[in-house]
Amino acid sequence: MTDESQRGLVREFQEKYTNLRTRAFRVPIERARKIAEEYDCPLQVAIIAYLIDMDSITNLRRAIDLIAYEFQRRAAVGEEIPNIPGNILDLAINEGKWIEYIYGKFARDMELKVRSIANLESALNTESATAEQALVVLRERTKVARGVITPIVETWLKEHPKSTSRDVLIAFGPALTKWPRATFLGRLPVLRRRNQALFRLLLKILSTASDSTTIDSMMASVRSVIDDLSQDITRLSPLAVGHLLLHMVPKPLGRGDKSKYIEFGAASTRGSKVEPDMTSPFDFLERDIHLARRRPEEERQKYLVQRISRVLHVLELQNTPLEQGILKTLNEIIARFKLDSSTMSDFSNEVKDQIRIVPIDEREIQSAKFIFQFITNNIYNR
Repeated sequence: MTDESQRGLVREFQEKYTNLRTRAFRVPIERARKIAEEYDCPLQVAIIAYLIDMDSITNLRRAIDLIAYEFQRRAAVGEEIPNIPGNILDLAINEGKWIEYIYGKFARDMELKVRSIANLESALNTESATAEQALVVLRERTKVARGVITPIVETWLKEHPKSTSRDVLIAFGPALTKWPRATFLGRLPVLRRRNQALFRLLLKILSTASDSTTIDSMMASVRSVIDDLSQDITRLSPLAVGHLLLHMVPKPLGRGDKSKYIEFGAASTRGSKVEPDMTSPFDFLERDIHLARRRPEEERQKYLVQRISRVLHVLELQNTPLEQGILKTLNEIIARFKLDSSTMSDFSNEVKDQIRIVPIDEREIQSAKFIFQFITNNIYNR
């Protein structure tokens, strides 16, 4: 499968490369000049960015930024491109080919492939998860990571002199997560830890099986991936990069989504029930706040912080920045529990100030703790 994937990729890139080069000479030169002037970039870069924009892959600004980033990377590693129109155009076409592939076909294919994997992984979140289920998940993830993503990663590395695994992640990650480059780099350590946590869960489930050569081999493979993901981010193997890229593809909403806060279909009516209608993350949070009253104080905090964190994560996936997500959650709590709205103003300002000094990868969980404190002060202790 790996060889076939690589051959297919080469054929596709040859067609895309030829197509881009041919089309580049048909771009209206005056339009390209205006783009070059507006975005302060070489004319050759403007031409390729124009084609990428016309193909609805990404907008002009993003296309120019992506091409310019590779120029900067090469200069930083001593492979600077001569300031000659032909050389600039060649690199712009090569990067344009990759941008169209990564932000187009590759991103779409990964979204499709992760759906079936997400459905399989949902079974791992139960106490009754079996070694057979873990084996199925591991085989499916490895099939995509090794057979589909790894050949692409290896080809990208060959075509980008002196590039590292970090460079690959920067090239592919933002296309999968839909995050800006800076945001992606800030969250990359968290993504890597979560990927390792998944493999540790698989290892734990596999360890419950009876001894067999197959299980031993799979467990050794899982340990190898965990160790590989622990390496410096610039020295990950192509396979580890493949697993990490696969893990960062957003899970689909609805079927296959691991979040307990997303449901599709008709909502249940309240009637005489205690629980709210389960149609939004805040409905689940309202129920959890009621249920948490029954728990001991220490257990209550662990229980609610985890669920508040999930709500904030869902809001982020819906393109709501963390600070806005905090305010939205607090407003929902105030409305649903009929609290005095004045209780939020000073608290929200204090939270915003404290969140800004917390490391990026810890902000979500810290925000959840602040919201838990607000709930404790205004609901449980009133």
